[in-house]
Amino acid sequence: MRGDGAAPPGPVSRDLAARIWPVSLALTPVGLLFGILAAAQGWAVYEIAVVSLIGFTGSGQFVWLRLAGEGGGTIAAFAIILLINLRYLPMILTVSAPFRGLGPLKGVAAHMVSDESYAIEQPGDVRPARWMIRAGVFMTWAVSTTLGGLILPLITGTEAAALLALLAFFPASLLLFILSALRLEGVSRRADGSLSGRMTMTITAAAVVALGLYLVLGSQWFWLPSILVCAVLVDRFGFPAAAAGATAHGGQGVGAE
Repeated sequence: MRGDGAAPPGPVSRDLAARIWPVSLALTPVGLLFGILAAAQGWAVYEIAVVSLIGFTGSGQFVWLRLAGEGGGTIAAFAIILLINLRYLPMILTVSAPFRGLGPLKGVAAHMVSDESYAIEQPGDVRPARWMIRAGVFMTWAVSTTLGGLILPLITGTEAAALLALLAFFPASLLLFILSALRLEGVSRRADGSLSGRMTMTITAAAVVALGLYLVLGSQWFWLPSILVCAVLVDRFGFPAAAAGATAHGGQGVGAE
């Protein structure tokens, strides 16, 4: 891993592409569906594009679309979407170290964090690699939602529209879960292939904490503190070498798993 924050050539670039394209492929029908539904409610194509670039939150945008269609108030819609997307705060905090010292660009990097990018970023990824992952997911969402608005007149009333509705919510969520599980399973192993006791204990502790919060706070309130605690536990205790490396090199994202 290079200390100047630059991504090594060759295999690393291929590895990034291998991580990005399946997520982009699974996310595309979701974005298309949002664009189609928004256009059906009378949104202009440029409005769909602007909302996707500025909002960039799939669940929040679908909620906004539904509330707007039902005539809901703007303040109420904003409050609901804010609560839905509070989960990004702990996610952003645990992956912000490689972007220290970038000023306003750090805000751009934080804006492009998504469930998908968070699942496929790895502790040892350098800053350019993280930019590529986040930008790939970000542009996939923006382009696919915009295309959805453009193709609505072409598929209205066809079997393609019904098929898209069936596919839209399934692949992205399933693939995201699989990628998250594989990421944790991969970093739970040492170089010799044996399980890392530290990571295994950290994941176990995070699961116990999540279950405890569920029992204490209930199903409606446990998820935000659960995400925060589990993200910090896994990031700070499961990846000690990566965290230490990022700090030692001034937040350049350098470290070893």
